[in-house]
Amino acid sequence: MRRLFFSVLVATVAITGTVYAQYAGDAIKFSQFNYGSSARFKAMGGAQIGVGGDISSLSGNPAGLGLFTRSEFTLSPEFNHNSIDSRYFDQGYNTTKMSPNLGQVGAVFYLPAYRARNTSNGQKGIISFVTGVGYSRTADFNGDFVYGGKNPNNSFADYFAEQAGSVAPANLAEGSLQDWAYQNYLISYDNSGYYFPETFVNNMQKSDEVRKGGSSELNFSAAINVSNQLYIGAAVNYVNLRYTRDAFFTESGTARGYTAGGVLTGTNAPYKFVFGQSQTTTGEGFSGRLGVIFRPVPEFRIGATIQTPTWLEITDSYTESLDNRGTTNGTNNATTYDFLYRLRTPLKGSMGASYVIGNVALLSADLDYVDYTTTHISDPYTYETELVNNNNADLRTNYQEAINFRLGGEIKISNISLRGGYAYNGSPFKDQDDLYTQVYTGGLGFRVKNYSVDLAYMRMDTQTTFTPYSLVNGTTPVADLTTARNSAMLTVGVRF
Repeated sequence: MRRLFFSVLVATVAITGTVYAQYAGDAIKFSQFNYGSSARFKAMGGAQIGVGGDISSLSGNPAGLGLFTRSEFTLSPEFNHNSIDSRYFDQGYNTTKMSPNLGQVGAVFYLPAYRARNTSNGQKGIISFVTGVGYSRTADFNGDFVYGGKNPNNSFADYFAEQAGSVAPANLAEGSLQDWAYQNYLISYDNSGYYFPETFVNNMQKSDEVRKGGSSELNFSAAINVSNQLYIGAAVNYVNLRYTRDAFFTESGTARGYTAGGVLTGTNAPYKFVFGQSQTTTGEGFSGRLGVIFRPVPEFRIGATIQTPTWLEITDSYTESLDNRGTTNGTNNATTYDFLYRLRTPLKGSMGASYVIGNVALLSADLDYVDYTTTHISDPYTYETELVNNNNADLRTNYQEAINFRLGGEIKISNISLRGGYAYNGSPFKDQDDLYTQVYTGGLGFRVKNYSVDLAYMRMDTQTTFTPYSLVNGTTPVADLTTARNSAMLTVGVRF
């Protein structure tokens, strides 16, 4: 016998299937990162691959360390303000969040090579050896958003019905979303052997979501300067990430009413349920970078960097719960699903060039190539082979190659530098090229003797879509999210 639908029952994520898409999406999220930067290059759109001589080389092109002529220490606190606008069935919401972070801290140590020989054309051979160690924040996952509106097309119950398929009620997995929906009269089983929703359309739907966390790198880098023309560098990076997500999807409306004995009352009854999700993900791993900068003439530099894949071991704890409330209330403990997996992010190739104009101006440009289809998930214990295979198939099918580019400029007026820049990050989603990211930057710097202070402002605009559930037969509801991320960074440096 089915129970009256005003009750609470928790669904186990392993049975629902919604987790299948989760890991692929997280894999792409953790694969998207920016090269760490000081305020100088953040103000120049991050265009640093072909420049060098800045603390940003620790987490960008390590060959740039070879252009240092003094040792240096820098510290870069950062302040972020996120604003997210949503549209869902013509209903709009806006949410904001502020968060301070440590953007970058590092030190570079300059060691001259006394064996370099002087010639009529200048010094030849190995001029210097430079090492460095630093910390940089490479991605920010913070963001709160809300979307909601009146859905004229379907209900979450349509999703439950599709997931149940043609399995007889007695054979539904106990504790699954499908079984919960059937036992609580959100879906029913007809004579043709399929399920249908008992809820009506024009229901109110609303989602509240809070995301926190970020990824960072601890870099160990070194470079050599050969004849003041060729600079070669390498870096080893320890990568750390933490991500938390709490989301609550609420739906309320009208459904056909039943008695406790399962008899239609002939009158409709109000219903309201909350689908809750809670996720905590932590990971750590390693990556490497190789870089080169060539300076054929003093004014012009060209550089290239290869970022190896990052090999991460990730621990994910995920909980789903469904709370259906009406004339009576109830509570129950949620069920948590834990998964330990390994993630290999894509290789990233970058090249850049810069040109100095009369020792008073600098122009710089970078280009990145990333193939997100090469992102790969593996299970070290082979407990979840089907889960892993489904996510890897999703990564190969639904994602694509992407091109990023960055442009920056700097003008020096005495001890003051004025800077500006622009960056574009291509969409990783196949057939959704409009989901790109644009970044606008600006800033200024001041240097006197061995001390420097730089200030940068960055605005990042991102377009994304979000679906609370997906339907095979029917219109999948989609929320359009526009994120404006405003960031201010201050870098204080001293040379010694």
